Amino acid sequence: MAEFHGETPSTQSKISLALPRSHCPHCQQTIRVRDNIPLLSWLMLKGRCRDCQAKISKRYPLVELLTALAFLLASLVWPESGWGLAVMILSAWLIAASIIDLDNQWLPDVFTQGVLWTGLIAAWAQQSPLTLQDAVTGVLVGFITFYSLRWIAGIVLRKEALGMGDVLLFAALGGWVGPLSLPNVALIASCCGLIYAVITKRGSTTLPFGPCLSLGGIATLYLQALF
Repeated sequence: MAEFHGETPSTQSKISLALPRSHCPHCQQTIRVRDNIPLLSWLMLKGRCRDCQAKISKRYPLVELLTALAFLLASLVWPESGWGLAVMILSAWLIAASIIDLDNQWLPDVFTQGVLWTGLIAAWAQQSPLTLQDAVTGVLVGFITFYSLRWIAGIVLRKEALGMGDVLLFAALGGWVGPLSLPNVALIASCCGLIYAVITKRGSTTLPFGPCLSLGGIATLYLQALF
């Protein structure tokens, strides 16, 4: 059985979303404004740093493209809507959190809290399909459910089988989909996790579950809107 982890076992590192500025991962040179245009700059520089000419990973333009597509989809499903803007922000939080979790098997609090508060603020501002009461209930139900699962799995397996970051992310998503749709999030996330484990042959090793929860949450939101 795969272990689902969402954070480092010790303390959370301090993460700033603004500092330091974007820089080359090889020479550490700060990227110029003209070289920091999503997608276009990477293409114009042919995937290399202007200063040291080192190759820049294709991950950067792919993440930028994924974010752009997520924004476009939200604008099409919820045109001229405050909720559409909220879903765009949610998409950005989840994409960033998923990339970090895939790399480090760690979900930083700044992202799970971002998902939480963006959803609650949208409900408070009456831009969400949920009332503020339903959103808060979704958060509480999500936390209690996954924390209980984490506790039970820890007793049965005698090791941590679900990271606290995953618990917090599932709870935060409850503020977006509501308590009644949380089973859908868990089901879709579990299916994604199973597929990932089979494809990567990681059935007996640690599995980053944050991206699976992110897909489950986003998929549930769009299913709610379309059906």
